[in-house]
Amino acid sequence: MAEVKQRPKRIPMSREEFEKLPEGPPFYDYIGGEAIEVNRPTGRHQDIVGIVWYALRSFLGERKLGRVWFDIDVLLPTGDTVGPDIVVLLSEHLDRYDEQKGDIIGVPDLVIEVSSPSTAEYDRVEKMQVYHQAGVPWVWMIDQDSLAIEEFQWTPEGYLRVSAVKGGDDFRPKLFPDLVLNLKALLG
Repeated sequence: MAEVKQRPKRIPMSREEFEKLPEGPPFYDYIGGEAIEVNRPTGRHQDIVGIVWYALRSFLGERKLGRVWFDIDVLLPTGDTVGPDIVVLLSEHLDRYDEQKGDIIGVPDLVIEVSSPSTAEYDRVEKMQVYHQAGVPWVWMIDQDSLAIEEFQWTPEGYLRVSAVKGGDDFRPKLFPDLVLNLKALLG
């Protein structure tokens, strides 16, 4: 049975109202004056996020290049708040992590979205526009079904896709040329 694509639930509200919402579920992004309900992740989605997070944590930690988080709020300078699946701050930008709040305040160096059929349009269109407007330098999109990975780099005109692999192929990102990810192999 095909998954029905639904537009995420949207609730117009002020920033102050958004900040008073209780911790989820449900979980929300805050974009353009609207709280946008985001899906609860599936087991496959969580497996992919966990594997990629662990690979990046090991890679960045061994080289002292930065830190990586999953399930963390990012308060962008545009006033939007998003919850990417994975977020990376390089060492020179670790001051953007607010230890007390537990949030990232500012522009992350890399955001990674793991998309399902129900979230692909929101991730690829709306969130990519928000990331571009905020100046996020790197975005990776992972398709949870096919395991395809695409890497995008910020340009003034929009994001440029600089690398892409289909599921099962080795992904060697331009951002981290020494990193090799093969999601199909890692998922077993």
